[in-house]
Amino acid sequence: MRRAWVSFQLAIIFSACAVTAACTPGAATNPGGSGGHIPGAVIVHVSLLTYPPVGSAYGTVSGFSPNPLVVTHGAVVQFVNDDNFAHTASSVGTAGFVNSPLSSSTQNQSGSDLATANWSSGVLQAAGYSQGLNTSTPGTYYYQCFYHYAQMRGVIVVQ
Repeated sequence: MRRAWVSFQLAIIFSACAVTAACTPGAATNPGGSGGHIPGAVIVHVSLLTYPPVGSAYGTVSGFSPNPLVVTHGAVVQFVNDDNFAHTASSVGTAGFVNSPLSSSTQNQSGSDLATANWSSGVLQAAGYSQGLNTSTPGTYYYQCFYHYAQMRGVIVVQ
């Protein structure tokens, strides 16, 4: 009987830890963009088919909307995939777009702030949402899609 009671208590503790970790600000959401919409987040729509190339002060941008996105520091940004095939939104730094394939590591969700090097939404399946990305540091942040790096290019300006 005592062993059953201890097992029950451990199950409760582990369940509480799992729930607490999932609700902790800055904690990673489920991989694959299954975390859902974060209330109050600024949404960036992701679609290779819907958002054609346009010229901007940062070069040609496409595949994301709004693009470029201008937000006030302190906002939370979140990506949602509007296509029926996979995309990523992956940091390529603050100096501009890259013309070569992105690292395969961008297929894994990482980071919780745009100012953190190498943040990525990870693979966003159809209708999938990314983790929330904080905007703690003013600057210009370039990002691209792992699968469509030559076509899908975006910029977020944090003021």
